[in-house]
Amino acid sequence: MNRFRVSELPADRVLVIARLTSADAVAQAVADGADVIEFDGDLELPPLGEAVDAVTIPSGDEDFTLAAATVAAMSGARAVRASNVRQARKVVEMVASVTGTRPPARAVRALA
Repeated sequence: MNRFRVSELPADRVLVIARLTSADAVAQAVADGADVIEFDGDLELPPLGEAVDAVTIPSGDEDFTLAAATVAAMSGARAVRASNVRQARKVVEMVASVTGTRPPARAVRALA
């Protein structure tokens, strides 16, 4: 399995790793917020030279995926490997907002 870097790896957030079975899904994984792509073949992306330990979230029930990604991010995981990249990205960003390591994406006041 080869690992490719989508962009510079940020040190201040949980990485989302997309495991792909087809090169046709690369654009969608990047659009959904993947930081690293795992693929058996070659891609026109820079290879990931550093070792990154990742928590693997098995594909399956959507609720289980969200819960597992939440627990992994709250437990301090550096990277989460998920088949549903968009949902994993949303969850790890939400956890970062709740724990105070990043500002909320949208602040709404509940004033009547």
